[in-house]
Amino acid sequence: MRYPLDELLDKRSIVLLKIERIKDDDLKERLWKEFSDYTVAIWQYIEERTCTIRQIEEWHKELYESNGKTWDLEANIRKGQLDHMSLEEVGKTAIKIRESNGIRVAIKSKIVEIV
Repeated sequence: MRYPLDELLDKRSIVLLKIERIKDDDLKERLWKEFSDYTVAIWQYIEERTCTIRQIEEWHKELYESNGKTWDLEANIRKGQLDHMSLEEVGKTAIKIRESNGIRVAIKSKIVEIV
């Protein structure tokens, strides 16, 4: 089964964040393989579609930034739970996560519309 281009780019951006942020070298090796697989799938998709490499790079960057922001916000909640973050702070952070995810969904929708 083939993933749509928006899903491939989203998954690849998340894998790149994991590679950059997770310290486990054994896991990183598997993640690099996964990143490579997504890249190959994206190139195959490009060859069949009418989008440019420049668009792919732009969309990947946008998804990477959006997913990175969500990752940071979720990490703040996890850290806050350990440090006794107030429920109000957790709630405000959860709203920011929802807003960040809305940006991610909008990026993916844009990709679907264009491709």
